[in-house]
Amino acid sequence: MNRRCRKCFFKKVCHKKPSYKAWLKTYTKKAVTAILVIALIDLQLSYVLAFMGQVQIAESLSSTIATTIVGVMVGYFLKALFETFFEKREERLNKESESAENTNYEEV
Repeated sequence: MNRRCRKCFFKKVCHKKPSYKAWLKTYTKKAVTAILVIALIDLQLSYVLAFMGQVQIAESLSSTIATTIVGVMVGYFLKALFETFFEKREERLNKESESAENTNYEEV
């Protein structure tokens, strides 16, 4: 249930900061978090392979995992950047239109 304060009841977004659980609800954030956790665990397993003597496999595995982490994170950061940019742009345009509607013009 999306609860809003009295001040923001009719607006699309409330001014209060959402909790961590609410922040983590989007699919993209869940997917990126899961990919990052699994990749970091796999990265640690490559050290176990190197310790066991499988140096060639561990080296290629580490480079593949690092490339995957960088690719996923860069893609996510770009998506978040554009989402934030357009949200702020929309807020700014809404404020400008509200201020234009609320101006009172007096005829002389």
